[in-house]
This record gives sequence, C-alpha cells and structure tokens, in this order.
Amino acid sequence: MKKMILALAALAMTAWGCSGNDDNDENPAEKGFQCGDVTRPSWRIPNFDDYDLSMIVDVTVQDTLQSYVTYNDLLCATINDEVRGLAEPEKSNNKWRFLLTVASDESGQDVVLSYYCDSLHRIFTTEWIKFDSSIPPTGEGEVYVPVFVK
Repeated sequence: MKKMILALAALAMTAWGCSGNDDNDENPAEKGFQCGDVTRPSWRIPNFDDYDLSMIVDVTVQDTLQSYVTYNDLLCATINDEVRGLAEPEKSNNKWRFLLTVASDESGQDVVLSYYCDSLHRIFTTEWIKFDSSIPPTGEGEVYVPVFVK
C-alpha cells in the first residue's frame, strides 16, 4: 500500500512539474513533447567589453513552443561552445520574444541557439546563423523566428 501511495505521489509530481504556463491547459505529450529532467542552466551573460563586435536580434519563439514559454526560460547564443549572448523572455503583442545581444571578435562564425523551456524542463538547440553585426534587429524569417522543433 505504501509503495502504491509513493508511486501515485511520484506520478502527480511528474505531471505537475511538466505543466505548461497558466495560459495552457494542454498536456505537452498531446503535442508530441516529452518532458525532460533538465534544471535551469547556469549560463552567464558574457562581458561584451571582451569582444570587438556585437549584434542585437529580436528573437520570437516559434508558434509550436509559444504556449510553453514562461518568465523562467532562457535563450543562449554560443560560438565555439562559448556563451556569447543570453536573454530572458518578455511578452509583447501576445508573443514571447527575447531581445538577444550576441558578441564576437569576427564575422562569419557559426552561432548556435539553445532555448531552455522551464515548462518542459528541456533545452532545444538549433544551428542558427553566421555571426553578422550588420543584421537588422528586427525582420522576418528563421533569423528572427528560429526553428527549434520541426
């Protein structure tokens, strides 16, 4: 009996811990998402004074993930596995977005984006773009709405 109560408690904690934000009544598994066990990463914002170049991009979370975004999420840009940008989400016009500043010493380096989703306890990663400080901060396409889930 004690094992059954523990199993039910563990199941309830798992379901509660993988819930979406308050705007979402859907189960992530119904959309094909598996909940992970990743805790919020300890990524740190870089010292932008250490780099010659920077670019600012207003990144919107793709529609597939919009309903799972919370204020606890993070977006991290890396170059050569080194954190070069970090942003927290903000909600604007009913869309979650990150105002991301990315630093580099040279153009043309591959930038990888990692999105930590606190609701799903997962990190989604995508190869994003080549670093280019001349990219406009806003626009359309995969630069501004990267594809984490295909």
